[in-house]
Amino acid sequence: MYRLTVFLAAAALAVLALTSSASAQRIALAPDLDLELAGGVQPRVSLGVQEAPGGDAVRYGTGLRRARIQARVLYRDRAGVEYDVDGASGSVESVDLFAFATLADGVQMRVGYFPMAQPRGGVLTPYIVLDAVDRAAVVERWLGGTLGGDGRDLGVDVTYSRGPALATVALHNGAGTFGRAEGNYREGLSSPDLINGPETAGVAGSAAVAVHLGAGVEVGAFGSVNGAAPARTDRGDGGRDYVTGGGHLYWGAEPGSQPVRLKLDALALRYADDGAGVQEDAGVSALGAVRVLGAGEVFVRGEQYTSSRVTDRYLTAGLSYSPSAALGGPYQRARLTLAYQLRDGDAVPDAHLVILQGQIAF
Repeated sequence: MYRLTVFLAAAALAVLALTSSASAQRIALAPDLDLELAGGVQPRVSLGVQEAPGGDAVRYGTGLRRARIQARVLYRDRAGVEYDVDGASGSVESVDLFAFATLADGVQMRVGYFPMAQPRGGVLTPYIVLDAVDRAAVVERWLGGTLGGDGRDLGVDVTYSRGPALATVALHNGAGTFGRAEGNYREGLSSPDLINGPETAGVAGSAAVAVHLGAGVEVGAFGSVNGAAPARTDRGDGGRDYVTGGGHLYWGAEPGSQPVRLKLDALALRYADDGAGVQEDAGVSALGAVRVLGAGEVFVRGEQYTSSRVTDRYLTAGLSYSPSAALGGPYQRARLTLAYQLRDGDAVPDAHLVILQGQIAF
């Protein structure tokens, strides 16, 4: 019943999305106050095979990758609050929660819990414009060893944009969590224990730049120093500080944006010595996509991630088709993607995935 409900809901949303406009829904709350609503759902069917000496392990099933709602309250289009929630796990979870304000022409500040500077293929690429069914594996591994899969942290950032260029700098707590124990600290004088958890080891700073050179070409870089020794970097001797950086070169950043697209991402990560030696990671991802069927794309992505001289390789290939693009709308509005994924692992077992994923964005 749950699976049937999921796909009936997705079908209903598809009908609505194909006939709706491309922009977020905007509601006037007062003469100087507006509410913007947007969201998306990504149902999927998956088949996974993991190789093992005693026989391959197989699992198939249905689920949701994303089921997200975004709400923005805007004051004269110069300040406001954004709150995003996701229900793909079966319960509603907070995603983004921050206040923002325009300080001057081209200068905006945010305070709260939001994506920090990171690889371009991370959370800075919205889920509705992913090239395949998931983010690049090397980016997901970077997120898992730094800020976490959400790619978000509590802090403050300032972004400057002028013409085709954008630069952002952030100061954040480095824990990469919205939880009370480490990230969302709020103890008061009446609390028996004002610390109520681990002592703050330090803070983190991040920065990123990107330039659109025209003709679909985008180049950028990011860097971050984290002195908070976040818990997810612990390999048995406590959390570790780290330094990381990387860059990207894109020709056609989003699916359906041009007939041929090429994307290259590279990143590096160095953890401080925790007594067991320094750990150095590096990853690279290359993608190519070609338009087919008028409103579809075939794509292939090859990746390699090396951690402490152990290398894992990844391959993703498939086809996406957009009914909304076929009707003259945006490619991401309604999309169906079929992808095959291969993992050739030195540190983990070899594995295969076949995923059929739908998408409705509104």
